[in-house]
Amino acid sequence: MAKLGSYYGLCPLIDSKSLLGISEDSKKGVVIVTLGKNIASRYKFSSPVIYDKKQSKYLAAFNQTYIKLWSTEEENLDKLKKYKFNQQIHSIISNNDTTFVLFQNGSVYTLEDALKMRKVVDQEPILSDLQQVDEILYKKLNEQFYLGLIVKSPNESNLYWSKYSKGKCKFSKINLLRDGFILRGHVFHIEENAVKLLTLWSDGKIFLYPLEVADMMTIPGELFTVIESISTKHAVSMLSLDDNYIAMYGADCNEEGAVLIIYNTQFKVTQLRQPFKLFTNGAKLWSIENNLLLPVGQNLAVIPFYLETEQLAALVGSHKFVPNGIDADITVVQEYEIASWDSKFHLKDIHIPERFTYKINELFKQGLSESTVIGELLPDIFKEQDIKSLSLCLSYFSDIPEKYLSKILKYLVVLDSTIFDNSIQNLSKLCPPELQPIARTKLIDKILSKSFSEILLLPHLRSELVLNEVLLLINYICFLWSKDGHELPSMNTIKTEAKLIDWGYVLIDSNYQKLLLSKDESVRDVLIQFSRIIDENLKSFEDLTLVSTLLSHFRRKKCFSKGTNVINLKYSIEQISLY
Repeated sequence: MAKLGSYYGLCPLIDSKSLLGISEDSKKGVVIVTLGKNIASRYKFSSPVIYDKKQSKYLAAFNQTYIKLWSTEEENLDKLKKYKFNQQIHSIISNNDTTFVLFQNGSVYTLEDALKMRKVVDQEPILSDLQQVDEILYKKLNEQFYLGLIVKSPNESNLYWSKYSKGKCKFSKINLLRDGFILRGHVFHIEENAVKLLTLWSDGKIFLYPLEVADMMTIPGELFTVIESISTKHAVSMLSLDDNYIAMYGADCNEEGAVLIIYNTQFKVTQLRQPFKLFTNGAKLWSIENNLLLPVGQNLAVIPFYLETEQLAALVGSHKFVPNGIDADITVVQEYEIASWDSKFHLKDIHIPERFTYKINELFKQGLSESTVIGELLPDIFKEQDIKSLSLCLSYFSDIPEKYLSKILKYLVVLDSTIFDNSIQNLSKLCPPELQPIARTKLIDKILSKSFSEILLLPHLRSELVLNEVLLLINYICFLWSKDGHELPSMNTIKTEAKLIDWGYVLIDSNYQKLLLSKDESVRDVLIQFSRIIDENLKSFEDLTLVSTLLSHFRRKKCFSKGTNVINLKYSIEQISLY
């Protein structure tokens, strides 16, 4: 479980943008805050002050050209030895016991190697003179140090990353680009014992990109989650706390102030939320000894945090019984059943349309329902007239809202017959020629077999279908009822007839006034035909009612005696021996 303590101000800031960095000191509970470049007269800091544990000394880069090291006993920086370099220094970073020096051209050395080879540091540059390092990402896993350089230009953002090995860094380039969206945040995060890149985009989606198996996946990677508790209209600072948690700081989603959230990557939920009255754009996060440090206004805030191994019960509420020991004579019995299915139980495999596989999986991972997903797919299907994908979607999705049922029905009725691949015609004269070929009617059958609410469907049919299209569909329903007709998909005759009656009524109701006021003979003929079919079915129901009692008698495996008078089959009389 994650918890946040009460935050407090550590020290005032000159300006949040001028803050160079925060690092650990030699003593626990103490941090080094480098407030700005000009905090010491005559010297211009170009990196935060770092404490190197191996040499037990402090160090910093000055004027981007030289490094100085000093101990706690030193009082005057003028007397310190300068280690001058022939390449400009970008920054100095420390990870546990190792300190690294990063140069402007992208080359990286440990502090020891950099000091030894400072006059001959001439490694092949990673970056050109026009490229500038915007942010540094780093993470250590199994004694391996992963380094990433975020390089931004007016047109694009790139990540140069490498795994430091034997004094060398071999960088790989990743173009951080996603059509129509802006990169808002990024962080290295350890998941499943591997370092992965998490990127946050302007639509609130976080993508996960595995660094070492990058060839198997394209940028931006796999959709990891969607963030709604923080605004993505501005930059968001991200920091990995451990394998199961990341911290994010940015503008509040209601655009009032700022917010710090602790996000659980294991269960993909926002677990903690700390609001602030002021939002500092571009503020960075630091984590030192279970404390989060970030600039808030003109002060440096410290927020203690506590992380424990997470259990799902802590997120959704515990349902465990805890004995309180009040009455030892009372025993609480908890019973449960273990359900299992044998190998015969399986679901029917229905293929997802190949061209939409990635999009469908992405939407489902966001937790969207089928009714929402189908709404996202239909515009592309209609635009490209992809009949095959439409057919697969109708088979794959069982929960299709009434709004989309009416839209698909309208689309199929007015679609040109040449669009269908299969041009086979239905030979029956009763089948409306306007709905040929068979490929079209098969799709209409799938729509007619779907469940719907009459109240929800009526307004959409009224707005989507014109009178001629309604008559055409009623004609087709009459054809399905005829001898040349057929059953709807996955339905027997009884269910098919019941569904056809429902659709016939709702189609008539949707255009009731137009049908009533119309003087067209074709309208009258269609309604008479439909009425005749309904009357015939009602008559057949009456006949079945007459024999229902007799059939029930037979079903109970009883026979009539010779003297039984079977005149009225609506009921039967039996003699029962009570004693």
